[in-house]
Amino acid sequence: MAKGKMKRAFTLIELVVAIAILAMVLSFAGVIFKVSIGAFRTAIANAEIMRKMRAITDQLNTDFKGIRKDAPLLIWFRQDPANPRQRYDQIMFFADGDFQSTQLYDYSVLPSPVVPAPTGVPIRGNVARIYYGQARSLDSNDVIYPFYLDKQERLLAKRQHILTADPDLYVWPSAGDVNGTFDDIDGALIGYNNNEIFEHDSLSLSKWKTVDRNAYDDSILQTCFDLPPWVDIGEARTFHKLMCEGVGSFTIQWAYWDPGLDPTPIDDQYRWFPSDDPDGSGTYSHFDLVVVDGFLPADPSLEPGYVDFDVFGAFFNIPDATQINYWGSPHLMRYNPDPLAKFPPGFYPKALKFTFTLHDSMGIIEDGRRFTHIVYIGD
Repeated sequence: MAKGKMKRAFTLIELVVAIAILAMVLSFAGVIFKVSIGAFRTAIANAEIMRKMRAITDQLNTDFKGIRKDAPLLIWFRQDPANPRQRYDQIMFFADGDFQSTQLYDYSVLPSPVVPAPTGVPIRGNVARIYYGQARSLDSNDVIYPFYLDKQERLLAKRQHILTADPDLYVWPSAGDVNGTFDDIDGALIGYNNNEIFEHDSLSLSKWKTVDRNAYDDSILQTCFDLPPWVDIGEARTFHKLMCEGVGSFTIQWAYWDPGLDPTPIDDQYRWFPSDDPDGSGTYSHFDLVVVDGFLPADPSLEPGYVDFDVFGAFFNIPDATQINYWGSPHLMRYNPDPLAKFPPGFYPKALKFTFTLHDSMGIIEDGRRFTHIVYIGD
């Protein structure tokens, strides 16, 4: 009987080596897979952020292309009390364009049409009062300001009020009593006042140009700026103000020619106001804001010369004003040098710089991405 052929098997050493090699291959594959997934998630997050950036800058370009430089321009600066590098600035101006309301107005119910209505018609016009700023959100029926929210939850809002003389519309603001035009300030505390709901103004642009300083100080500033726009994801009549999600910080500055603060005169330099380092020296010796009445910066860890602020603002083209005007917290802050030295009578910004930090919805890019966009207003 012929002997059968012997079959050779793997030795124990060969089997151990094979398993070790397989483990290494699987380990490397896992690392590559993890890196690939991370890169893919980061790419998706960056794409989302870039979409947001394009949406914001395109809308800014569209609105400021038609800005009315003969009409009021108001800018309000607000700093995060816990993080002085975070700002929640606001701006309101008037612009020409082809405007249409987001909401529908139902004229079948008079004397005041229902808004927002499930069916009806939009408001149209060629001049609008436009506002940009970060929104409040609703949380257990409390007013939540932007700086209390997680960065990726902060919202950039846009309010648009189309100027119209339509006699069927609710008269807002009151055309007869200019100083009482924004008399629904208490309504702002619950978020749903006329300025928040409506997308129209009954005041003409010529009337807006005659609104005096007292009206702005007493009521308009409080209604438009003291409380940011209200956006409640569970309330449909606030949706028209939602511009973009995940806007962690929103800063506004205007351009000016500064002759310098050195004892020896120097050539004018193009700078941005307000800034803690307007000359870019890094020494913080030429900061725009200084402490008065013995108050010190709230955060002692800030670099020397840097001064934080709570809120303040400026407005242009307001009657009874010979130059740029300021309002805010005079007991805490003043301006260095005297504003009249930097901004002479008749001053109007030639350019505005918007700096904003955008976050993706999943929080993959932890610190978000910071963008700067300059809008040229011209001469």
